[in-house]
Amino acid sequence: MLLLKEFCIRFLIMIGQRARILLMAIGLLSAAPLAAQQVVRYRSNAFDLKTGKYLYTENHAEHWQNGAHAYSIVTYTDPSGKVMAVKKIVFTKSKVAPSFDLDDKRTGLQEGAQNNGSTVLLYHRDAASEQKQSKSLSIPSPVVIDGGFDYFVRSNLQTLMAGKVLTGNFAVPHRLDYFKCRIYKVKDLTFLKRDAVMLVMEPTNIVIRQLADPIYIIYDKKTGRLLRFSGVSNLEGPDGNNYRVHIVFRYPDELLP
Repeated sequence: MLLLKEFCIRFLIMIGQRARILLMAIGLLSAAPLAAQQVVRYRSNAFDLKTGKYLYTENHAEHWQNGAHAYSIVTYTDPSGKVMAVKKIVFTKSKVAPSFDLDDKRTGLQEGAQNNGSTVLLYHRDAASEQKQSKSLSIPSPVVIDGGFDYFVRSNLQTLMAGKVLTGNFAVPHRLDYFKCRIYKVKDLTFLKRDAVMLVMEPTNIVIRQLADPIYIIYDKKTGRLLRFSGVSNLEGPDGNNYRVHIVFRYPDELLP
């Protein structure tokens, strides 16, 4: 009887050890995908360029997979918290020329770009009641699309800070076209207590430059993060014209130490 009792105890211990090992293995397998994925969140607030009135907030969610920025979701909300628009930017094919889609929940406006490698498909519609217009273009390198603008600047920030001029071909979906633009340094400055640099982007064509507002951007020198954007927004105001805004970015401490 004693031998049977001892056998049962040892059998239960053996089963318990194997169960623990199995549970640990399951835990490691289930944790692996979670560890490989990360979502980085931050906000940016947009203010009217002339009056300083608060207009909307951009809620950014950067989705990282295996150490690479896979895609971003930007949710635009008005002062009451209501969703105005949602944009998805996919960086898997290119950081500088990502595919993206913007969906304005207020009007049904939709626009975006699909990077197909040798060509870029641009599309746009002004309202849900209208037919979507599209055009496939062969855009000369370097091609810059939407949120890829930030990576384009960040990857060349040292060159820009040294006073060199950077040029790129920027896709403009609502025109179903692209325009060559230049970016160059305006000045060094302190912004939000950070050592920063101000840059300007404008068309290289002198005629178009007279018609298009320049875009001023401020970057943090230490981290390469965008601190402020001043220029034409990608959202329309109540009058149907795009907002002219200052957008100030706020990051968690780990992104802006």
